[in-house]
Amino acid sequence: MKTRAELSLVSLPDQSTKVPLTRAKIKGWVNWVFWGLRVYIAIMLILVIWGFVRGTL
Repeated sequence: MKTRAELSLVSLPDQSTKVPLTRAKIKGWVNWVFWGLRVYIAIMLILVIWGFVRGTL
């Protein structure tokens, strides 16, 4: 096991070369799953808001 002093002597990789990141294309069933999650979250938000409103009246 290396000591803390030995670990501090290890050089980190060069951070000056940056690789450009691109957004992955979402296709097929993955797109449907993401839309399903959005609809589910929207329905849950509506139910929570409705519950708070009915609980305070």
